[in-house]
Amino acid sequence: MPSGAEVGLIFALGFLGSFGHCAGMCGPLVLGVAWGQKHLTWGQRWRQQVGLHLGRVLTYAGVGALLGQAGSLLVAGGQLAGVGSGVRQGVTVAVGLLLIWSGWRSQVPNWLRWGWHPRGNPPQNPVLLGVLWGLIPCGFLYVAQLQAVATLNPWAGAVLLGAFGLGTVPVLLGLGLWLSRVGTERGQQLSRWAGRLTVLMGVLMLLRTDSMVDITGYGSLLLLGLALLARPLQRLWGGLRPLRRHLGVGAFVLAGLHTLHMVEHSFQWDLLGIFFLPPLPFWGIILGTLGLGLMVPLAVTSTDGWVRRLGKRWHQLHRWAIGIWFLVGAHIGLLMGARWGILGNVTFILGIILVILLRQSWWWRWWGREAWYEPADVGY
Repeated sequence: MPSGAEVGLIFALGFLGSFGHCAGMCGPLVLGVAWGQKHLTWGQRWRQQVGLHLGRVLTYAGVGALLGQAGSLLVAGGQLAGVGSGVRQGVTVAVGLLLIWSGWRSQVPNWLRWGWHPRGNPPQNPVLLGVLWGLIPCGFLYVAQLQAVATLNPWAGAVLLGAFGLGTVPVLLGLGLWLSRVGTERGQQLSRWAGRLTVLMGVLMLLRTDSMVDITGYGSLLLLGLALLARPLQRLWGGLRPLRRHLGVGAFVLAGLHTLHMVEHSFQWDLLGIFFLPPLPFWGIILGTLGLGLMVPLAVTSTDGWVRRLGKRWHQLHRWAIGIWFLVGAHIGLLMGARWGILGNVTFILGIILVILLRQSWWWRWWGREAWYEPADVGY
């Protein structure tokens, strides 16, 4: 078993590190939880916050026990505990998507109207959320995990990582309880920023996975497609149209993150290497870059102020989204088509075309469903 001095040092590491690293990296998650506690009593807030950190510390202790028992190069190398762990990657994606959904919902609570009341709150289990929180990859946590591996004892590993987790509790618990008590206009401002930071935290969670290129690329295409369908599907999905600009900006953000990751990891900032690629990936990258460039003015003008300034020209400008849709589709098809096979390529092409067809009134008339179609008011 570790000595009292070792436990004290690892506790101090967690406590001192929580003022900077933990508050910055995990702060958005704490804010997101606190935002949902405005209607609760002080006792309920306390129990939920304590349950959240209890679940997190239990996960740390469990991982510490596992690391202490194994103490092998397989575990220390990251197959289970590191960023490359399949379990942690899966949990990170799930938590990231949950954070994005929760933060976005706080900004636009009526975004979805099918099978869910917009003012209802999904059931929450703070201990379970804390358990999942404890599985999120964290560079600061790996320092303590290495100490757990070195013990070669499950109980010692559990004690060390549990002590580390307890060290991070005071700052994060105090921050969560304080934020849950803030009211009036300041509280509303913090709630809005909590939602935005929660979305950002979710995006960062996705970026820490090995599959972030696919997530951001396909995610951008999905959001752009929903933005294009928001108006024609108004009568079928009324809650989608108010989010049209949010969806477009989200598509731009994901496309930008996708591009940055490719430039940094695939090309290592050697952009001249693009000109030495085979024809299909070369033109795929060129078309994707063009699509991203055309997204910039659309994202910049996606505010109420620009809508008023541009008037009808705003709708004309944002019709570029149709061309961008084809450019992004061609980008993905040229780069990924070789992996999909004939059936996959045909399905993808039909999906790209279908989105454009659903924007056409004649398509709905041809199927005898014109009553389901919402025509363009100003041409977009």
